Amino acid sequence: MPQESHRQQVLEELKCFGYQSQSYNILRDDKSYFFSPSGIRGVIAYVVHVNVALVAGDPVCDLSDLSIFSDEFSSFCSSRKWLCCFQAVTERCHDVLKEKGFGMIKIGEEPLFEFDKLSWAGRKYKNLRNDTRSAKKHGLSVVEYCPLSEQRIDWENQMRELSAAWQKFKGSGEFSFLIGEPRLDDPEERKYFLAILNDQVEAFVVCTPIYARMGIYFDLMRRRERTVRGTNQLLITESFRLLQEQGYAMATLGTAPLSYKHVSEQDQRHLIELTLELAFDHLANFHRYKPIYMFKRQFGPSSWESRYLAYGSHVFNPVILYALMKAYDPSGVKGKLLRQIQQVWDAILELDRVPADLIRKIKDYYPL
Repeated sequence: MPQESHRQQVLEELKCFGYQSQSYNILRDDKSYFFSPSGIRGVIAYVVHVNVALVAGDPVCDLSDLSIFSDEFSSFCSSRKWLCCFQAVTERCHDVLKEKGFGMIKIGEEPLFEFDKLSWAGRKYKNLRNDTRSAKKHGLSVVEYCPLSEQRIDWENQMRELSAAWQKFKGSGEFSFLIGEPRLDDPEERKYFLAILNDQVEAFVVCTPIYARMGIYFDLMRRRERTVRGTNQLLITESFRLLQEQGYAMATLGTAPLSYKHVSEQDQRHLIELTLELAFDHLANFHRYKPIYMFKRQFGPSSWESRYLAYGSHVFNPVILYALMKAYDPSGVKGKLLRQIQQVWDAILELDRVPADLIRKIKDYYPL
C-alpha cells in the first residue's frame, strides 16, 4: 500500500538527495517507503512481488549514509524473508552494494548530456543537423507547454490521443515503477515539450527533475505514427536548448537497456544473456531496445553511466525477472511467460558452478 502520508517528506528528501535520474518517479502511488530506524535522513522506495523487495533506484540519501542505510533496509527485508534487490542503481551505489556482497548484473547504459559541453558541430553530427533542418523546413517548431499557467485543452486532448495510441500498440497500460506518466491533470514539477505543426501536436516529451544534479530526465516520449523527417531530433535538441536557457546543468534520455558496449566482466555475459534475453523477447515488440541505444547516441552524450540490478543473493534467481516484469507492467505477466521463466531457471540450475545445497535452498524458498 502506498504511504500517502509520507509523500511530502519523500519530496523533501528528493530535493536534497535525488541523484538517480528516475528518482522523481518514486512518488508514484505504487510504492512503499522505508525510513531509517536510526534517524538517517533519506528514503528507500520499494514494491514487493513474490517475496522480492524491489527497490526503485538508489536509496535517496547522502552518499556518506548510503552504506548504513542500505544495511538497515537489507535487515528489514531479512526479517520478512524477502529477497532484497535494487533496480537501475547508479555506479556509486553499485560500488557500495558490491562491497556488501550483492550480486550485480549490468542492465544498460545511460547517456548524460552536460549542457556546457554540448556541441553538434562537425561532420559527426551532419545527419543530426540535416534532420533538424528538415523538420524546421516543414514548419515544425518546439515549445514548452505549461498547463498550470496557460492551458490548451486541444493540445492536451491530442497528447492523450498519442498516449492512447502508444498503449494500444504496446498492448497494456502505461508502465509504472521507475517509469512516469503524463499526469496532465496534476503536472506537479513535470515539464512538457511539444513538437507543433500547424497548431497540432506531432510529438511530445515529459520531463522530471533530477534535483541533486541540477538536471532533467526525459521520462516519456510519444509521437504520431507518421511525422515529418527530423521530428524526434528537433524535439530533443530544442528541448535541450530551452532547458539550458533556464539554468539546468544536464539532462539524460534514460537508460539504453541491454547495451554492453563497455562491459569488461566477461564472466557476466552468459548470465546476462540467459536471464535478460527473456525480458528482451517479452518487451522488445514495443520497445525496440537495440535501436534505442543508437537513437540516444546520435545526440552526442558527454558520457555514459552504467546501470545495474543488484540482488542480495549468491545466485541470481529468475523469480527476480518475474518481480521486475510485475513491477513494470502488472498486467503483462501471463502463464506462457511464467513457463519461459521456469525454463530459464532450470537452465541456470544446471550450471556446474551452482552448489547443490544452495540450489535446494533456493528452490524451497522461491518456488516457481
